Amino acid sequence: MVRETLLKQVLIEQKGLIKPSPEYVERELLPLVLPLSRLKHIVVITGHRRAGKSVFLSQIIQKFYEMENVYYLNLDDERLASLSLEDMNKVMEVFMSLFGKKKVIFMDEVQNLEGWEKFVSRLYNEGYKIFLTGSNAKLLSSEFATLLTGRYMEMEIYPFSFKEILRYKGIEVNEEMLYRTDSRAEIRKLFDEYLRSGGFPEVVYYEEISILRTLFSDVITKDVVARYKVRDLRTIKEIAHFLISNAAKEFSYNRIKNIYGLGSVHTVKNYVEYLKSTYMFFELSRFSHSLKEIHSRIKKVYIVDNGFIESVGFSSTMDTGRLYENLVFDELKQRGKEIYYYKDKTGKEVDFVIREGKKVKECIQVCLSPEEETTFQRETENLSKAMDEFKLNKGVIITENREDKIEVSGKRIEFIPLWKWILEYSLRNELKKV
Repeated sequence: MVRETLLKQVLIEQKGLIKPSPEYVERELLPLVLPLSRLKHIVVITGHRRAGKSVFLSQIIQKFYEMENVYYLNLDDERLASLSLEDMNKVMEVFMSLFGKKKVIFMDEVQNLEGWEKFVSRLYNEGYKIFLTGSNAKLLSSEFATLLTGRYMEMEIYPFSFKEILRYKGIEVNEEMLYRTDSRAEIRKLFDEYLRSGGFPEVVYYEEISILRTLFSDVITKDVVARYKVRDLRTIKEIAHFLISNAAKEFSYNRIKNIYGLGSVHTVKNYVEYLKSTYMFFELSRFSHSLKEIHSRIKKVYIVDNGFIESVGFSSTMDTGRLYENLVFDELKQRGKEIYYYKDKTGKEVDFVIREGKKVKECIQVCLSPEEETTFQRETENLSKAMDEFKLNKGVIITENREDKIEVSGKRIEFIPLWKWILEYSLRNELKKV
């Protein structure tokens, strides 16, 4: 049982800390909260540790509620480590005694409270509007999903996008800037930094990528080892290093088993699932019309943020091409796309195919410098083969600098620099919200 005096101290201090700072960048997701704030549904915000969930909550409070109208509880506070489900009645009593009766509650890192699903379900039934955050991708595969099926909405938050970083730097992008020589040069310089340092807010604010080494260790020890009771810290940390160092490559559970001398593939699968649950890693399946083949085939691994590749990966010579490919994956993931990679029986590969419903709608290849003749022929042939397979008339090759359109066998292929591909989509999406 947490003492009442300590609860009062913690809740008062947390309320003071959640106030947004003027230097914080307004997240692009914020406008999407408006319709959710009008529903009774619980809003669940998930994402990687330190990706900005708490700041996002503060922005939601400021824009839609005001601090004096809500309760806020951060369950990642070490002073509340012993908080149990039985203590939550006392927490609510302290809230009411300190701040009066409110009907909106924000709970940060809710997975730290064992049995939180029952408490949240009770609050929902009592008429509270509830916002939750969590750093675990399996948050909604627990009892909560069963208790409140159809009564919650989920949002995923990621490290800063390139557009959000530009906003932090005082640059509000418009279409004209994508074509002016002076603004293109400035944007490109900032993009090259973003490509390697990534978008974690603390890295952006302090311009210090080494922060990610500490974050990596915290994720392994707190979000994997402690949560899943993993005994072999060294091995799971080495597997995480292996996955980061092999970003944008195929990998197999069997290979990892052999490298680290693990007893079974099942153990490897469990370890990879634990690591994926932190939002640090994502698996990409090879496309197939057969669901069984999608699940059984070798997959590729991608990392939530390029900064981890630069700061934590074993290799000090990670090629720029794989940084580009990883960033394209992250961008597609944030856009909510259903993504696969394509490889035919002869080994011809396309980096990303986008499926909507039952049909593939887009094929995307990543190639830094397609000017060299053999590279150009290989990349366009591979893309053209996939376009034939999926009956598409146009495809995209994302590049470092090349920007034009060509026709190959009656199909249009667009070459576009990655920085511009990212910003053009962001601008189009912004217009849709107006």
